[in-house]
Amino acid sequence: MARIARFQALRYNPRQISFISRVVAPPYDIIPPEQARTLAARDEHNVIRLILGKEGDSPRQGQDYENAAAALQAWRKSGVLIQDETPSLYLCEEVFSIAGAEITRRGLFCDLLLEDLSGGNVLPHEQTTPGPKADRLKLLEACKVNLSPVLCVFSDEDGGLYEFLQGLEPGEPLYEFASDEHIVYKMWRIADEPALKRLGALLDGESLLIADGHHRYDTALAYRDRHRNNAREPGAAPEDYALIYGISSRDPGLKILPTHRLVKGGDTFSQEGLLSRLAESFDVTEVPVNTSRSLVEFVENWSPEDRLIGYYPPGGTLYLLDLENHRAPESSLADVPGCMRDLAVSVLLHGILKPLFDIPPDSPVSSGRVRYEADSEEVYWAVESGQSDVSFLLPPVSAHTVSEVAQSGHTMPPKTTYFYPKALSGLVFNPLDDDARLPRPLSHSE
Repeated sequence: MARIARFQALRYNPRQISFISRVVAPPYDIIPPEQARTLAARDEHNVIRLILGKEGDSPRQGQDYENAAAALQAWRKSGVLIQDETPSLYLCEEVFSIAGAEITRRGLFCDLLLEDLSGGNVLPHEQTTPGPKADRLKLLEACKVNLSPVLCVFSDEDGGLYEFLQGLEPGEPLYEFASDEHIVYKMWRIADEPALKRLGALLDGESLLIADGHHRYDTALAYRDRHRNNAREPGAAPEDYALIYGISSRDPGLKILPTHRLVKGGDTFSQEGLLSRLAESFDVTEVPVNTSRSLVEFVENWSPEDRLIGYYPPGGTLYLLDLENHRAPESSLADVPGCMRDLAVSVLLHGILKPLFDIPPDSPVSSGRVRYEADSEEVYWAVESGQSDVSFLLPPVSAHTVSEVAQSGHTMPPKTTYFYPKALSGLVFNPLDDDARLPRPLSHSE
């Protein structure tokens, strides 16, 4: 079973930081350079100065990691960051809108006792790559603090955890604010024993799915293995733990959005030729798209039950490729695990990008011709401006499918899922540099 622990969070001091909205940021890996500059300019204590610490797409250099560590220490020394004296869990509520519907989600910031991914209690669903892990490990070595949480999903098969979190009324929140994405956040510290005892019982026997932050989890494992004393019991040192933000699988606010693909065709590319080839393998329906907004509104209504891929080239027409009567050779999906053959992303990678574009399905981005984009409005403008030749838009994947693939021991292709909202960086941090403030696992008997 996954072991959850309360911890003494390092967090922004509301007496020095009046507007928490000025210092939080999305996860580092989804922040484009322009947004990074905006966040850095917004407040000299914005967490972007720790988690990214650079401008542009160039890799970090050695001094960048040291600069982040120096800033972190300065903020702690000056009281910009404070550490709670009582080991606690932290309840966070997010209120947001998708396709005009208001949605509420609640989750817990807590510590997780790290375990290898082969153990079956913590399940990954996406592949990782060496570059981001090396970068995160250098940052963790310099700062010795988990700066960003791993977004996880608690199995919560009977829904007891979801019901309990919905019923919690902790009083005045530590923070309350709205983000740039118009998401309203509230966060409370949970330190009272009755609530912690109930959570200990509810989380007993839980398994976890890593929803977002696979590189962060792998980095935490690498840091643990590098620093821990194997003579000590697991859980006896701060590096045995990682910061997570956990959400119940039963929470209707657990939303998964798709990530679309922008593609460059190559020297011999022909729009007419590609459409003709696609018509050989799919039944194709044309949908007029006159503006970026019309594309967004159409795609926003897709659900995991929709068996289609959207092909959008320049010119104002979206072509819907029907996956129900897919006529591509079965051999194109021969290497795909059975639990993933019906996924739109599998058909795209193996039945379209590989045979029609000669783009390898195992590493499409390495070809230099594929770019990921979650925002369908950005997809529209990237195609219409000529930055990309064409795009392929995908429907979302259900949480059940993600869990099914993970439990089967397989991982989905990178950027198949976009759990929304992402877990913010800057609400709480998890220090790893003080043995005297060890996280306290919730007792299974509580």
